[in-house]
Amino acid sequence: MKLRRKIAISLATIAAITATSAIPASALTLSGGGASFMANMMDICAAQFNRTTNYNPDKHVVSYASVGSGNGKRDFKSGLYKFGGSESAYGSEGGPANFVYVPLIAGPISIGYRLDGVLPAGSTVQLKSETVAKIFAGTITAWNDPAIVADNTVTTIKAVKKATKHGVVATIVKSGTKVNLKVTATAAALKRFKGKKIVITRTDAAKKTTSVASAAITGTMTKSVAYSKGASYAVKVGAISLGSVTVDNTLIGQTLTMPNTPIRVVYRSSTSGTTNMFTNYLNKTNPTIWNKVADDDFAKAIPTALPTNGTFQSASGNDGVANLVKDTNGGITYAEVSFIEERADKGVKSAAISNNAGNFVLPTTAATSAFYAEATVEANGLVTPDYTMKAADGYLINAISFGLAGTSVTAENAVTKTFFSYFLSQCAPKSASGAGYAALSGAILTKALAQVAKINAG
Repeated sequence: MKLRRKIAISLATIAAITATSAIPASALTLSGGGASFMANMMDICAAQFNRTTNYNPDKHVVSYASVGSGNGKRDFKSGLYKFGGSESAYGSEGGPANFVYVPLIAGPISIGYRLDGVLPAGSTVQLKSETVAKIFAGTITAWNDPAIVADNTVTTIKAVKKATKHGVVATIVKSGTKVNLKVTATAAALKRFKGKKIVITRTDAAKKTTSVASAAITGTMTKSVAYSKGASYAVKVGAISLGSVTVDNTLIGQTLTMPNTPIRVVYRSSTSGTTNMFTNYLNKTNPTIWNKVADDDFAKAIPTALPTNGTFQSASGNDGVANLVKDTNGGITYAEVSFIEERADKGVKSAAISNNAGNFVLPTTAATSAFYAEATVEANGLVTPDYTMKAADGYLINAISFGLAGTSVTAENAVTKTFFSYFLSQCAPKSASGAGYAALSGAILTKALAQVAKINAG
């Protein structure tokens, strides 16, 4: 993979420089390993940390092995790695004594595919959430299946005149040349969202978005604006999206001609946090199709028997599945988006996936940030996604990678603490977006830094 090769060269260069320069006696070599989802970001931040003097004056050298979440959890527990990386928590077997989960980085899981012969050429395939579930369950087996054809045909979405969440209700009514918006909140909602603002934005038929209103939440807020045909009005309370309301039916999608190409599903061969997050999405959004709960092992999570006729193939890591799709016309997989984008010149693309607002959305860092703005951060640092969120720009298939670190007082844990702090406060804000990740912010970042404080604290 291009990025990891560049980072490997960078690390080798740093090692060579270090070997010929004065190394403080206190310098340590700190090895971590685990999730491949975060590997590109971990390589970037390790390389930056290794050469910074503000955070790393003792010239410690940090490295990270992309071996998958399952191996990372196991080898951190055994002590082989001084810190680990995973998108999933320890299961019934339990983790090591005296450790913490630290949210480090978020990013979209792309539904990456290679499909020759789509017309118009170069078009991006759209897939509804239900279609994704059926493809990875093995019940949709060809790219010209009626469900996929329907997903890629212009369709009409009926007007949505009411949106509600957590006791806040937004309604819309057309009156002559005006559109009247009304937002009401129950007493419980006023308590929950005390100090938060109600924000309304309008997206017109040309996809231009403008602000309509922004005010502190009250029992009732009204706003009258000029009618604009085809416009939709997105309503948020703080970071929580109620969804969009509109007085008009709208057209969405595109009409494509799909080739009669067999679908080849590519999944992770080893236990994987990316697999866990992806199968959690499938189970939470389409439980009647994907009726098994999330698992690190795709073969255990799939609701049917894993096909043995060659239509399902496995590969190692995000890198491996992306490479196999690159070499397979009709291939489809799930992988961190940067691994898909690195193979765009070979015909690999990310599908646009439907969200709860009825929009088809590509996996971008902004769309991931919109999704996690409504997640719940647990006391132990783990994050529970809200798959019912209705933000118009939200992308629903995402992952957060967690660092695994010890709380006991050791020299290695002290370096891990400094490295994780650098990762969250310096490296990710500067480098994440360009690498296809979303730096943490808001409540998740606050909790992440609190978890960092527990490392090496005794």
